[in-house]
Amino acid sequence: MQKHEAPPCISIVIALDGAQDRKAALQLIHQSIEETADHLRTAWPDKADVLINALNELSDSYNYSPVDKGLGLYVAPNYNKLFAFTFPVQPKVILSEKFAVRELLYQEQYSFDYLVLHLEEKKVQLFRGRMGRLEQISDDNFPLDFDDEYDYSTATAGEREKDKSTIVGRRQKNFYKAADRLLAAYLHGQPLILTGPTKDIGYFEDISMHKKDVTASIHGNFSSVPMKTLEDKVWPAVCSFIEMRDQQVIRELEDSQAQVVDGIRAVLDAAKDGRGSKLLIEKDFNSADFIDELTGKLRTKSAEATHTIDAVEDAMRAVIDKNGEIIFVKEGVLEDHKHIALITRY
Repeated sequence: MQKHEAPPCISIVIALDGAQDRKAALQLIHQSIEETADHLRTAWPDKADVLINALNELSDSYNYSPVDKGLGLYVAPNYNKLFAFTFPVQPKVILSEKFAVRELLYQEQYSFDYLVLHLEEKKVQLFRGRMGRLEQISDDNFPLDFDDEYDYSTATAGEREKDKSTIVGRRQKNFYKAADRLLAAYLHGQPLILTGPTKDIGYFEDISMHKKDVTASIHGNFSSVPMKTLEDKVWPAVCSFIEMRDQQVIRELEDSQAQVVDGIRAVLDAAKDGRGSKLLIEKDFNSADFIDELTGKLRTKSAEATHTIDAVEDAMRAVIDKNGEIIFVKEGVLEDHKHIALITRY
């Protein structure tokens, strides 16, 4: 997006809370566009019509989904893009020389691939997940169906004399060993979540070479349920994984050996100096400070300055420009750090 930035850059974030269908969602979108149009006609009258048309085109292109919690419309003279957000957002309209990127960065924090392996006595299914949505993998390897080569009927005469449950357990483990070998081609460091009846998860864990990749196990047979049911079961486990990952960064922040600055003004100065390694921000923290685009100095917003990018956005951009990392955390986690903190390189 940065290469398309030319003033005015329009960033509209719309909360879809309470919108039960596309008609209701479009009404909220049109209200935000009307607010933006009034400002454009005053501040950029020569560009207003083209930009308003672009916003309306984005609105017309929106395909409603009940999982969408918010929308982002981003328009510049030679750029327009719509993003759907699956997390609650704070509504805002920003017109500036740059796009507002907070929601996009927050979504990126959650936008990573994960795998879900569903284990069931006669079939193993593999799903690829992203942002709470699952897609079943259907190729030459998965779904994997139980085959006679795993059956206890192939056991030796001596083995047939053993307790049948022992042989049944062995055939299941052999079946899951085959699935585990195939799984290696899909795992590239992403989290793996196991689902299935308790006994099947137990068999798989006994033989798997990928136990280190398993981040959660969800017990129950989901082989015949709607995809949405499985998604609703899996997504909380993914969020827990993200929270544990973020806790590691918070522990790093609190390490007595860590070099840390906090508070928006100190963070912004350090970030602009290129010292930012990891920037931690409470998700909905908004600063009353902003960079004056004329003077380049940090100022506090007046009541009229409702369309200006705040200093938090500038700090995030400064960290990204120097190959740093952005981590959003829950409200209150950084209260002792004035809601924003920067782990510095030096």
